[in-house]
Amino acid sequence: MDQFKNSWEFLFSNWKFFLTLALPLITVQTLTGYLIIPLAEMTQPEDFLSFFESNSGVIALVGIIGLIIQISFMGGIWMGYMSIDANKTISPIAALQAGLSKFFPLFGAYIVVTIASALGYLMLILPGIYLSARFSLFVAHIMFEDNKVFQSIGASWEKTDEFGSRLFMFTLVFFILILISSLILQSIIPTGITQSFILSISEVIFMIPLGYIYFTLYKSIKVS
Repeated sequence: MDQFKNSWEFLFSNWKFFLTLALPLITVQTLTGYLIIPLAEMTQPEDFLSFFESNSGVIALVGIIGLIIQISFMGGIWMGYMSIDANKTISPIAALQAGLSKFFPLFGAYIVVTIASALGYLMLILPGIYLSARFSLFVAHIMFEDNKVFQSIGASWEKTDEFGSRLFMFTLVFFILILISSLILQSIIPTGITQSFILSISEVIFMIPLGYIYFTLYKSIKVS
């Protein structure tokens, strides 16, 4: 319970830093959400094909930029956790650049973890949440220990072994919070760019404290 409370206090204490850090991600997610809004009204396969043919260039460009920003944010947020925890100053731009510098190992590990977790989500969701929790430290091992793709994934799995149940519960709670908030926001905000923007901010708001819980576990394991 203390970890849950502390993670939110950490977010509120450093919200300006993390808002700035997340702005590029929020922007690209908002744009992506806005671009795919027409798909919700399509029912025929030919409509989908026509949509992607007409917008392939824009979709590809946004997708590539979005991937780069997402991976940079993934590493940057852990740099932010570490710097703030050590009472050191790092700018959001520098944090994102640090994430970008580890783009290829982060991207490779992200793909492997995403595929493994997705298979788990197909099995009634809960296994996917458990796998996501167990793989939660792979970014730390890439950013701070220069591990390779499978080294980082293996290290995360090994070091979270005795904490699997607790991590699962925290991850499940945040998963439920994200789901509930998304359903509420979609019901009260009309479909459009404003809805996409608010949904993206909401997701980031929950991602940061959950990530901080993972960070505190990583730090405690390193100290011990």
